[in-house]
Amino acid sequence: MHRATSIVTLSHWTGTLQSRMVFSWMFGASEATTEPTPETQRGGYECAPYTILENHPQYQVRNYPSRKWATVLHEKHQHQANNDMPMSKEWKQQPQNKSFMKLFGYITGANETGSKMSMTVPVSTKVTTEEEDGGTVMKEEMGFYVPTEHQETTPSPKADQEVKVVTRPEMVAYVREFGGFAKDKDWQEQKEQLKQDLEGRDDFSQIDFEMYYRQGFDAPYKFWGRKNEVFFTKKTEE
Repeated sequence: MHRATSIVTLSHWTGTLQSRMVFSWMFGASEATTEPTPETQRGGYECAPYTILENHPQYQVRNYPSRKWATVLHEKHQHQANNDMPMSKEWKQQPQNKSFMKLFGYITGANETGSKMSMTVPVSTKVTTEEEDGGTVMKEEMGFYVPTEHQETTPSPKADQEVKVVTRPEMVAYVREFGGFAKDKDWQEQKEQLKQDLEGRDDFSQIDFEMYYRQGFDAPYKFWGRKNEVFFTKKTEE
């Protein structure tokens, strides 16, 4: 009788353990809750470095160190739509796609030394707006993070290229993450939601809302599990 009870107990324990393992594999369940850590690689690509200062349900506060980025600046008038859908009719002709291809040419050898560099993520775009006679103009500085191995000796762009290597300063960033294919409407809605989420902070008045950053982490043809981010930065002391 004792032996039969032991067998039943062992069978029950084994079944419970298997159920927990299946549940963990399917749903990512974990015995211990861990603090979020910076993403250093995504899809095999190096990520721009940062450290997490604060973690909240709606956003993170990060510190981005000063690093070099290869950039291209393009302008768009308010009526021009931004559509990242790769199968859309005008996708290849949109300014942001042209900027991407110029930067891609630079890292694949179109530079003064003919050096080839690995692709990195995210594709990070600083967005500012200016009022001109023709209406509101959006200035978008798209950037590729220069890989760590090329930070000290970054190849110079060719003289006839629109690519510029800039050193972005150290930044404290307030970052909101979201998924899907992001269009202009999505970026604007996520930016406004982030601003609302930050309103209760003691340092709200120290945040620069005159510009913001858009960050995309995935190739245009990736349809599932896409990652996008918007962020504002803390004002710097002048």
